[in-house]
Amino acid sequence: MATRKLGLKYGEKVEELKGLHPLKRTKAVNVTGETPPQIVALDKKDPQGKPLSVDIKLPADLKSPLVLIIPDPKHPTGVRPYVIEDNTANFKWGSIRVLNATGKVALIKVDTKVAELPSVWSPIDIDPGGTTRNVSVQAAMKDKPANVLYSAVWEHNVDVRELVIVVPSTTGGPGEIDFKVIPENRKIIEAEAAAEAKER
Repeated sequence: MATRKLGLKYGEKVEELKGLHPLKRTKAVNVTGETPPQIVALDKKDPQGKPLSVDIKLPADLKSPLVLIIPDPKHPTGVRPYVIEDNTANFKWGSIRVLNATGKVALIKVDTKVAELPSVWSPIDIDPGGTTRNVSVQAAMKDKPANVLYSAVWEHNVDVRELVIVVPSTTGGPGEIDFKVIPENRKIIEAEAAAEAKER
């Protein structure tokens, strides 16, 4: 997805999305206007030469929407936006938000906490609690809980929240899984905000 040329349309304005990366967030964009914003495929056009687009459906109660851009070969744009709440009151610092993209019910154990991940894209939050430390992380499919498909040691940091997407492995064998981890550090955000305020 990072190689695609995509834009965000709101009102009559189209802003190209810079710095797309599978493991990082882009800079926040303040969207205005009454019509739903759209992801615009600047690299794909309709027969009239107009860039193709797809609506971003934003629930009315969202405070800080985070839009994940997912490949979708069935849509003319080749992408599908998926929106989740990103407000820190809902997605706390020090916690892990997990999305399961394997299509099967999975289990994840973080330190001593075990959570079931539904087969559909539905965020599950895990808060290891306590101080900054190393924690063990394991994952398996619910139908074969003894078959550990992922095992690692992560650093739990009270100033970092992590969006984690569990995906089928592209390098391992059938049934193997990978983890895409998108971290966000509160101290880095605060330092960047302070630097921007100084420049004004």
